[in-house]
Amino acid sequence: MRTFDRVLAVLLAVAGSLFGVLVVVEVVVAALERPAVVLPHGPVAGWLRENPWSAGIVIAIAVGLLVLGLALLLAELKRRRRTELVLVSSDPAVTTTLSTRSLARVLERAATATPGVERAEARARARRARLSVHVPVRDPAEVARIGREAQDNATAALESLHLRAAPRLRVRTRQEAR
Repeated sequence: MRTFDRVLAVLLAVAGSLFGVLVVVEVVVAALERPAVVLPHGPVAGWLRENPWSAGIVIAIAVGLLVLGLALLLAELKRRRRTELVLVSSDPAVTTTLSTRSLARVLERAATATPGVERAEARARARRARLSVHVPVRDPAEVARIGREAQDNATAALESLHLRAAPRLRVRTRQEAR
């Protein structure tokens, strides 16, 4: 479950719980023939008496809630992007994984260990990894050489992980203006 999903679930649960408690309190207050606490139950009850289940507005609200519920359900059932890469193991009973975020950090460190690289940014997915290497050198031949060396270092780091299915690595060298 993603962070957004968790926050949304908590917010909907709290809102639903608060609304349920509020309705119970209002029903009890109305049964005791006292004034409403928050919701004016007189106008609400009048609106509910005027609009039967077959009224267009009631059907529209029900359809809207149904569509919202189905959209939330489909969002949860949708397959998530793979964020774990499986490493080769000598024991078939053991499965070791590496997150794509950790793989990106490994590629960044391998590239920044290259002399002449100022900084590197990487994004990794299950099938593809992108590495952007920033070089503060003006000579295009030197930039290309440093870029190839950074790519070799990143490729070696990727191969040293012994991933069962390694992503394709694409390296882009960017010349930084100083």
